[in-house]
Amino acid sequence: MTRILIVPFLVIFIISCAEDKELDTSNSNINLGADSTFDIVTWNIENFPKHSSTIDYLLELIPLIEADIIALQEMDSEIDFQYLVRQLENYGGMITNSASYNINLALLYSNNIDVEDTYEIFTDDWWSFPRSPLVAQVHWNGKEIFVINNHFKANESGTEDEARRKSASENLEDYINEYLPNKNVIILGDLNDELNEDANENVFQNFINAPTYFQFTDMDIALGSESYWSYPTWPSHLDHILITNELFDEFENEGSFVQTIRLEEYFDNGWTEYEKYISDHRPVGLSLKFNP
Repeated sequence: MTRILIVPFLVIFIISCAEDKELDTSNSNINLGADSTFDIVTWNIENFPKHSSTIDYLLELIPLIEADIIALQEMDSEIDFQYLVRQLENYGGMITNSASYNINLALLYSNNIDVEDTYEIFTDDWWSFPRSPLVAQVHWNGKEIFVINNHFKANESGTEDEARRKSASENLEDYINEYLPNKNVIILGDLNDELNEDANENVFQNFINAPTYFQFTDMDIALGSESYWSYPTWPSHLDHILITNELFDEFENEGSFVQTIRLEEYFDNGWTEYEKYISDHRPVGLSLKFNP
């Protein structure tokens, strides 16, 4: 397994090129961030940073989200990620450095999180995993949780792309069954496919066929209005959060929920402006209320 180092605290000077724009945060639509819940978000920040103002906007948006962990995909610049972490008062971070095309995976974690270990898996299986999954073993309020951040193969150019995503799903199931039985596991990321396809075409069918062991917390979003899908420009819902049965009771507790975070509502020009400065994906967040 390839070990991941926590981002070093280097002194990096970057001149901000932010435009004179302000976000309207007066009416927040984000429900995450309660002290009594474990809050985790998956967010593909397209080709980070896609604009000279991206980091400045993120420094406003991330504190609004208030998640304990933010799993990031498409981190194109390690230097800019390190700078982002340094500017965030209540977060640490880590980033992989082995992904193809330099669109790496990363994690932001709040001061409430104790990160015990981080590592990549399936580093020798590029066909199934063009970006090796990033695993973090963390502790929150005395609870041990394993987070597996993913960015599955993209595109719909043919059956091979779907076969690669299907293989990734099946390999992750096998990995959890072998190495993380009876553990609190959250699999999340830009999984680049839809949950609501027919069984013979669904790349996640192995998980869906095992409802006593796995649950997509965002299934209702996938089956609901496209207004809340994570990839509006298609439109489709591609960013998912999957939990193992050790977390079923917590997800059913009052106070637990999942939501697509419509960050475009903070921008004057809505989606057009959000996509220009941040990403073509919306983040998806899960809040888990643990039993005392």
